[in-house]
Amino acid sequence: MVDESIDVDSLMEAGRIARRVREKAINIVREGVSILDICNILEESIRDLGGKPAFPCNICINEIAAHYTASIEEQTIIPSRSIVKIDIGVSVNGYIADTAITISFDSSHELMVEAVYKALMEALKIVRPGVPVSVIGATIQKTIRDMGFKPIRNLTGHEIARYNLHAGLSIPNVQTIQTDKLKTGHIYAIEPFATTIDGAGEVVPLRTATIYRLSIEKIDRSKLKKEELELVDMISRNFDNLPYTTRWIQEFDKVKNLHEKMVRKGRIHSYPVLVEKNRKPVSQAEHTILVTEDGCKIVT
Repeated sequence: MVDESIDVDSLMEAGRIARRVREKAINIVREGVSILDICNILEESIRDLGGKPAFPCNICINEIAAHYTASIEEQTIIPSRSIVKIDIGVSVNGYIADTAITISFDSSHELMVEAVYKALMEALKIVRPGVPVSVIGATIQKTIRDMGFKPIRNLTGHEIARYNLHAGLSIPNVQTIQTDKLKTGHIYAIEPFATTIDGAGEVVPLRTATIYRLSIEKIDRSKLKKEELELVDMISRNFDNLPYTTRWIQEFDKVKNLHEKMVRKGRIHSYPVLVEKNRKPVSQAEHTILVTEDGCKIVT
């Protein structure tokens, strides 16, 4: 039985859009192509198909593992012989589908790409109500290690709720002592990450951030100035309190200083770019699932 409070049609529509945009990414991500162009094309495709981006398109190259999207002034192109992670989120009526793929332009990384995809498939085989998330993590870890690579231990999958990309429960990529279990009718993103055997198997943050989210829990409207209230309301109205990027804000230069001030005060949360600690390449695969009584439905 699926939780009756979930609009399954909206969730599955988000998944349908995410699949189509993921396929488009495979066709347009090429060496020498601007990552700003890729982000704009994929995000606009989501809108054209009837959804909203649930977060900025992530394009993470080589040792960059997560939380990188193009800035409005981005000059980076896809390097030759690189390994590229494309992470896409689609929201339909607040129901989110989150999916990621890795595209390698270096044959030496193809097996590492295969390792995360296989780990994802093996994890999905054992998904059912009551399965401890630690068992999911152990399965991912064993699959990746058996293929000669290391899982990233401090990156995880996550539960998803309506208008909430990270809704509490984490799905580890290694064996843990967590006792949490998967629940019927709940939505989860499972996303293995792997690196080379000489990698650290963990990520560390850079000072750079290109993705943000309004920290509603830290905002006392009675203490905000008029211009701060206007910025908060604009972000909330346009981005549904989901992650966003400043290139989505029209005439951002006019509010840039205020935005930076609110980031410093913690009223706006910034997501630091995450890189493999030893600067080794990283691969990623991800599906969103809806847990059912006898297993799961793959949304993406």
